[in-house]
Order: sequence, then C-alpha cells, then structure tokens
Amino acid sequence: MVVALTRTMWVDVRNNEGGEVAVERDSRGDGGGGAGEYAAEDKGDRSVGTLELFFDLVFVYAMSRVTSLMLADISWAGFGRGLLALAAVWWAWVCYAWLTNTSDLAGPVHRLLIFLAMAAMLVAAVALPQAFGGRALVFGLAFLTVRLIHVALLALDVRGEADVGAPALRLVPSLLGGPALLVAAAFVDTPGRELLWIAAAVIGFSGPVVIGTAGWGVAPHYFVERHGQIIIIALGEAIVGVGAGAEDSLGRLSVVSAVLFAVLIAAGLWWSYFGYLRGGAERRLRGTRNGERARLARDSYSYLHLPLVAGVVFFALGVHEAVAGADEPLPLLPAVALAGGVALFFGGDVAYRWRDHHQLAVDRLLAALGAAAVIPVAGVVPALAALAGLTLICLLQTSWELWRHPVIGPV
Repeated sequence: MVVALTRTMWVDVRNNEGGEVAVERDSRGDGGGGAGEYAAEDKGDRSVGTLELFFDLVFVYAMSRVTSLMLADISWAGFGRGLLALAAVWWAWVCYAWLTNTSDLAGPVHRLLIFLAMAAMLVAAVALPQAFGGRALVFGLAFLTVRLIHVALLALDVRGEADVGAPALRLVPSLLGGPALLVAAAFVDTPGRELLWIAAAVIGFSGPVVIGTAGWGVAPHYFVERHGQIIIIALGEAIVGVGAGAEDSLGRLSVVSAVLFAVLIAAGLWWSYFGYLRGGAERRLRGTRNGERARLARDSYSYLHLPLVAGVVFFALGVHEAVAGADEPLPLLPAVALAGGVALFFGGDVAYRWRDHHQLAVDRLLAALGAAAVIPVAGVVPALAALAGLTLICLLQTSWELWRHPVIGPV
C-alpha cells in the first residue's frame, strides 16, 4: 500500500516538475537558442530514474522508523535520540544523492552494489527503533556496510578523473569515521552511547565544510528533482501515520474529522514546498558556476533540507497521537511534535529559500510562528481543535500565496 501510494504521488510530482521545467525553459528562451550559456556545463543533467526512486523508498522507510523510535519513548531523551537517528539516516542518503547526481549507475556492478546497500539499509531500518538499546550493534554494522558500499561506488565512479578523485578521497575519513563510531557506541552505555552518536553526526556533517566541495559536480534538474522526491515520499509516510492513528477508532466523527484536518495540514506542507516558489530552484542552480554551485547545493539541499524532513517526521509522530486521541488534549511532547513539526517545516522552508535566493518568505515565517503558538494551546484543548488551528494556518498561508502570486528566485 505504501509503495502504491508513493508511486502515485511521485507520478504527480514528476508531472508537476515537468510543467515547471517547461515554464523555466520558456523564460530562459531555451527554444530559441538562449540556453547556450550553460549548455556545455549542464549537458549531463538528467531526470531521476526508477532505480533512485526504488533506492529512496528504503531510506524513507528508515526515516519512518525514527517515528517508531520516538513513539516507544515519548520523552525529551527519546526526541533527542530520534534526532540523532534521523541525522544519521539523512546524511547517508545525502551522500548517495551526491554520488548519483553525476553518475547514471548504468553498469551491472554499480546496480548490484546499490541493491546491496538497500539490503543493508533495510537491516539498519528494522533495527533502528532499538538502535540505542538491544540492537545497537546490528544497526551500527549495517549502517557501516551502507557507507562502505558508498565508498566503493565512489571509487568506481572517480576512476581516472584526477580533478574529482582527489577531493573524493579526502572525504573518505569523514564518510567512514562517523559509522565506525556508531559501531563503537554499541559497546558503551548511556550517556556515552549518545555522545558517540553526536560525535558521529559532527564528523559526517562537517566533512564537506572542512574539506570543501572543490571538484564536485551538480546536475541542477536532477538535484532539485531528487530532493523533491524525498520530501514527497516523506509526506506520504506521514499520511500513512495518520491512517495508523485512526484505524482503531475510525467509527467516531471526531476521528474522521481529525483525519481530514491532518490531510489538509500535510497538503499545506506540500504546497509550501511545491507551490509557486518551486520553479526558481533549478534556475538558481543553473545560474551559478563551478565551486559556488556545489556550495549552494550543499547548503540549500544537503543541510537545509534536513529541517524540512525533520519537521515531517515530528509531524508524523504528533499527528499519530492527535488522531488516536482526538477528543483529549495532547500531552506536552506530542503537542511539541505536532505543532512544532509544522513550525519546523515552515521555518526550514524559510531558511532554505533564504540561502537559495537571499529572499525572505514572510508568509512562511508567519506560518511557522503561528504553528509554534499552537503548542501551548494543544495542551489544554482537544487534539481535534489543535489540528483545526494548524489547518487554518496552512489554509491562510496557501490562500495568501494564491492571491499574491509571490516570486522567489530568478525570473
């Protein structure tokens, strides 16, 4: 069911993206010879293929298991462990996204390695809810295997390319150092285990900043499309969480209403990312050259898309609890997850577009503040009312955008 839902949603996104690309080409005059300025640099640009979609499903499943980890321990410590687990899974996906953005993985050896990485990631995902407990070693070894396969694919991809191979090899210590610490963490008790996870995250995320992005290529259309893909599949998993929260009490009108509000909130998040402001992202990447393009892609996508995904993961946790107990106020932490997840998504969207275009999306900033203001309210009113308030915020933001048609990015 999840795969069927994801495939349907992804077809819609691909069609939507294709329309934006067509508009973009018209605005740049590609049909009349205006694309010559960047044609040589972007000739290897392509669309995301079915192999990448197949691959991403395993990673999004792993992200959904982060929700399971936090549901098993709804506490501040549980939230912290969830963030550490999400950061690890996200950075592993980011590394593969950078690899495949300039490699078509057409050879049988490449594809076999991708399938092996999927198998290892699936093992890690199954173990993830107990990655800080009884299955810590299983998770650590599976995750290290995912990264070792990535390094092998990287070595295959840069053979004979001195300008790319040297920078790639300099990243290997940061690629393997973090997962190695996760294996070591399995032999350490709390809080040492969590400290090693923090160190692993710091090593991984700091690698591209300390070592730099010199020599790395970015295919604009592919990069934008691939990150849109991960957002839409994550939203699809949040919808699955709505259904899971409702299945035991769907006969009540309040629960049916909660499901409606939850879907409308998810639709509001979808609009925030894929609405009118989406078309400028690819043009922005195409308008930069050499190292600046790689730095922009690193900051806007590898780093600033993590708050977007984290917002969806937290929303999925909160909405599961809100739908299941629609008639009762939410405890503090589920309220933080529900409204805070929505606020984090809108805030992440503001940060992403500021780095991408140096323009402030005021409507999304106000939506983030409004969603954050729902957190204390959700603790004293029924969860259904909190969902209604978040729905109203999303509807106001979307309506304003439909009315004003704001432009963010190059025109």
